[in-house]
Amino acid sequence: MVVYVGIAAFAWLTLFQLLLAAGAPLGHLAWGGAARVLPMRLRLASLGSAVLAGLALITVAQSGGVFAPVLPDSWPRPILWVLAGIFGLSVLANLFGARGAERLHGVPLALICAGSCLVLALS
Repeated sequence: MVVYVGIAAFAWLTLFQLLLAAGAPLGHLAWGGAARVLPMRLRLASLGSAVLAGLALITVAQSGGVFAPVLPDSWPRPILWVLAGIFGLSVLANLFGARGAERLHGVPLALICAGSCLVLALS
């Protein structure tokens, strides 16, 4: 169950960041929420975030045995630990640094991402 929740969260995060990078008017939910359409530098940052979220999606799915290994067998557990740390910090950043809609979107999403990675890293 944790695997599928993690997959869903990282799939949404990947899609969300790709939409931001493409110029969708969702900027109020990310990067400080100052602009509905992100400026180019933040769109590039979203593209980088989409790559990270895509790697996380692959790692979570592989760790849960959802599909055949893509990453070398020794990689998923350390990647999961790093992701748990990154998204744990993201929970704090969104909790204390975000406002309004960004907080409502970012805190639960980061918590689910961090939690699923932590559970999988421990298993």
